[in-house]
Amino acid sequence: MRKLPATRHTVAVLVHPGFSPLEFGVACEVFGFDRSELGVPWYRTLICGTHRGPIRAQIPFEVMAPHGLEGLRRADTIVVPPVDNSDSVEEPVLDALRRAHRRGARIVSLCSGAFILAAAGLLDGKAATTHWLHADEMQRRYRRSRSTPTSFTWTR
Repeated sequence: MRKLPATRHTVAVLVHPGFSPLEFGVACEVFGFDRSELGVPWYRTLICGTHRGPIRAQIPFEVMAPHGLEGLRRADTIVVPPVDNSDSVEEPVLDALRRAHRRGARIVSLCSGAFILAAAGLLDGKAATTHWLHADEMQRRYRRSRSTPTSFTWTR
C-alpha cells in the first residue's frame, strides 16, 4: 500500500443552532469517514460549532461540537449546512466566514445554507444556488447575488 502524505485537506463542517441534520449528515458522510484505503489522502474533518459543546438541531437532538469558530481558521474548506432560521446566524459566525474567505478557504453551502453565505456578503456579484423552494426569497433578500434553484453553492 502506498504511503499517504502527512498533510491532508482540512474540512470544517459548521453547526449552528437549528441546523439541518440531513445536510449535516451528508457532509459528515462525504468528508468524515477515512477512505485512505482508496490510495489517496482523505480529509481531516472538524466539527465546528458556534461554540464548543452541544448544538441543537432542527429536531430534538444535539451534536457535540469539539471545536468552536476558531476551528474554521484551520480549514481549507468550510461546509455550511442550512439552519431553520438564517436570520438567527450571529455576526461572529458571519465574520468567521468572511475571514476564512479572505484567506482563500473554499466555502460550500448545502441547500438553503446559501442564505448564510449571502448574509455574510460572500455571494455578492456571484451566481448562487439554493433550494428551489427558497430561490425567489433568496433573490428578493440578496439582490447582489444571482440566485437559481438547486441544492448547493460554493464560493472561492
